[in-house]
Amino acid sequence: MKGLTINLMSEKDIEQVVEIEAVSFLNPWGALSFLTELSCENAHSFILRLKKGKSDKDDPVVAYLCFRVIIDMMHILKIAVKPEHRRRGIAYAFLTECLESFSRREIKAAFLEVRESNTAGMGLYQKLGFHIIGKRPGYYTDTWEDAILMQKNLERRV
Repeated sequence: MKGLTINLMSEKDIEQVVEIEAVSFLNPWGALSFLTELSCENAHSFILRLKKGKSDKDDPVVAYLCFRVIIDMMHILKIAVKPEHRRRGIAYAFLTECLESFSRREIKAAFLEVRESNTAGMGLYQKLGFHIIGKRPGYYTDTWEDAILMQKNLERRV
């Protein structure tokens, strides 16, 4: 990912993350939800920065990823890319890097829920090797839309 760096999300990143969240989801998380994730023992939150300046504080956040590890499974909760950086393979590269990194840590599979209407998201996940394993009727309470449950088995990399 030339010109991009992956970092752990911190409190100082929340404002930029919330801005991306607000334009990416019908029912966006607020700052408190992200702060709660940062304090959760099994949660992992990463940001992707566009290298522009000499220090990280000068580099804007262009994407973020939040997931939790439950025993040997990665539950992906959130992934979003800033609108002006979409359709450039950023989400694909970002998620690939994180999946490969965690496959080295005894994680056997990753799963997520995606809105049934989010065909672009489903296409991305299928391209990454995720398969549909089920449906959660009425999962999204803002619209009562069904969630498609997808999973990818991870090969252990040493």
